[in-house]
Parts: sequence; structure tokens; C-alpha cells
Amino acid sequence: MVILIFIFGYLLITLENFFSVNKVIPSILMAVICWSLIIFLNIPVYEYELDQHLILMILKKNPKSLLLFHLGKASEIIFFLIGAMSIIAVIEKYSGFEAIKDVFYTNTKRRFLWIISIVSFLLSAIIDNLTATMVLISILRKTISNYKDRLYYLGLVIISANAGGVWSPIGDITTTMLWISNKVTTISLIKKIFIPSVLCMIISTLIASYMPIFDGYIQIKKNDLSKYCRNRGFFILKLGLFLMFLVPVFKTIIGIPPYMGMMFSLGIMLIVVSKKYRSAFILDDVLKTVDISSILFFLGVLLSVSSLESIGSLYSLSHWINETVPTWKITTFLFGLISSIIDNVPLVAATITMFSDYPLNHDLWHFIAYVSGTGGSIFLIGSAAGVSAMSMEKIDFFWYLKKISWIALIGYISGFIYLLIYPFFSL
Repeated sequence: MVILIFIFGYLLITLENFFSVNKVIPSILMAVICWSLIIFLNIPVYEYELDQHLILMILKKNPKSLLLFHLGKASEIIFFLIGAMSIIAVIEKYSGFEAIKDVFYTNTKRRFLWIISIVSFLLSAIIDNLTATMVLISILRKTISNYKDRLYYLGLVIISANAGGVWSPIGDITTTMLWISNKVTTISLIKKIFIPSVLCMIISTLIASYMPIFDGYIQIKKNDLSKYCRNRGFFILKLGLFLMFLVPVFKTIIGIPPYMGMMFSLGIMLIVVSKKYRSAFILDDVLKTVDISSILFFLGVLLSVSSLESIGSLYSLSHWINETVPTWKITTFLFGLISSIIDNVPLVAATITMFSDYPLNHDLWHFIAYVSGTGGSIFLIGSAAGVSAMSMEKIDFFWYLKKISWIALIGYISGFIYLLIYPFFSL
């Protein structure tokens, strides 16, 4: 019954546009129903002998305590996201992203394409791919008046933002999940994934740059912010990005959990802004702009997946995959293609549990980090960045499939091939 409820809820999440049901609703409901069944029917909890989960063997006779344990693990990601979203909200409040509009000033379409791809790639590594995409959509609306031209640029923004998010522990929610779950470390992730993600972005942009739509010249207006607002925006932007950059540094040097580091950075950000600009608004206004729907969606998904983990379904599935698929490299490639169709958050959450016996920084986790992010670019609905762009700019699914998907697929395969041959380079 738990498995059937999860499958039904998962289908509603995947086909939210078809059923016109916001994915937050099935996410929350399936989490509550799955855990209610486990508690009410007293479903036996699966016993597994991993050191980091020994506490579950103590709690297994009490499903309510087990639920509390999983809620604690999910809350690490939830509070990390709340902190990150709040910092971004402060930057937006003070026109931090608007201040960098001059970076995009150029006179040719092709050069503008490269500029916006590179900015998308780098920005998403610091503020996450979803936020980077939303920021660049806002900038594109003010710089590219032709709707048809803007759609092509957005297609490459989605590819570049998703590629930029996979090599940073705070660049994509799935990569953040792997990092917080102690599957990858910051240095190892950057070392293994940076080059393939760059290849994905560069090759995709290079292919697109030969499209006729990017021939010719472009007129871009210069920034119309006052000097004071521009300087203030630059300061807030640099401060926010620096504080977010410190989060993995805190984890590496001090050892504090990422959500604690993010909350510390948020606290410093609010102190500096409130004292420097004597603004009493801060916290109330910031919290009003935090995307609560995304927070609830992630909470529902993580708790739903943990219910399958608790009854042993994911472990049974992992054994079946290991026996059926010749190598985990093929498995990860297929997962990347699957993530282009269904939401990659529950997919990665399930993967973390299914392959929990793989050690820290095993290549499997680096492959998962890469494929779950870049694979989501193949179809418009495969990533949060794509879904956001689709809703904000009314991008047609089949237009994206015809014009952009093949470019994203080539970029995805390019980076994956590098991951396969990387061991030969390191010999």
C-alpha cells in the first residue's frame, strides 16, 4: 500500500501540468499517507546494518521515533534552502542582480549568447540553477525585446545553469543533497565534475552559436540605475555571494553542518545590511519572498522517499538493479535520461538510499551528481530551471523538444564521455 501511494503521488508530481495539480499537493499528501500507514498498521521496519544507521535498529519498534529521525535528516536540507533563499531575497531587494546588467553589454547576438551562457554557468554554481535562471530571465526581458530570440537564449540559459549547478555543492538541490548526505566532498566534487560540466556548457553553446537565429547585431540598453543604487547593488551582491561561498569552507575547515553555515551567513548578511543601510524591514520582507511551495515540496518528497527506505523497498530495488544492469555506469547514464522526464529530486533521494553502501567520494556519486543535473536539460520539464522558465516565459514543450533538446543531449553525452575516460587521464 505504501508503494502504491508513492507511485500514484509520483505520477501526479510528474504530470502536474496535465492534471493541473500543483506538485506540492501530492508531495505533502503522499508523505503523510505513507507514514500514517506505517504507523497505523505497524508495518515492520527493514533492518539494515550500516554504521551510520545503527540508531534505526534501536528505534525500529517505534515508527513515530523513526519518523522523527527522518524528519531531522530532511530538515538539514530544508533549513539550508531557507537560508540560501533568504540571502538571495536580500540581494534582489537591493537590486544586486540588476547592477550586473552592464556585464551583458555587447553588439552581436553570438557574443551575447556566449556571455549569457558563461554568466548562467558561473552564477548557478553560487546561487543554484533555479535562482540563476530566474535572475537571467528577468535580465533577458529587459535586454531582448524580440520574444522569439529570447526563447533561444533561454534554452541555452537552462542548459548552462543546470551544467553550472552540478559541480558546486550549493549549485543544485540534488548536488546539495549528495553533499549534505556525506556522499561527496566539496574538493572532490569540483575536481571530478567541473571539467565535464564545462564541456557540457561549451559544446552546447558552440553548437547553438552556429544557428541562424544568432546571426546579426543586437541593441542592448545600458544600466539605468542611479550611481548610488548601482554601487549598493554591487556591494550587496558581492557580500551575498561571498557569504554563500563560505558555507562549504565552514564545513571543510570547522566541520559544522551546511545548514548551520548557511544560517550563520544569513545572520551576518542581515546584520550588515540593517546596520549599513539602517533598514528595519529586513527579516519580515525577506521571509515574504521565500518560496514556501518549493520548501514544502522538498519536505514531502524527502519524507515520502524515507518511508520507502524504512520498509526496505529501496534496498530491494537496488539489489535488483545491481543484478540486472552490468555496471553502475550504465545505471547512472539511464538515471540521467530518466531525470529529463521526471523530477530529479526524488530520483536522487532514492538513489542515495538505494546505493548507500557505496563509500564517500565513490565515482558513482560524482556520476549521479552530473547526470541528475545536466540530464534534466534534455526535456523542458526535467529540471526546476526548465519548469521555471516554462511558466515564466510560456515556453512550449514541443518547441523546446524540437529546437533545444538535441543540443542538450549532445552536451550531456559530451560530459558523460569525459567522466568515463577521466581515469585514463589520471594515470
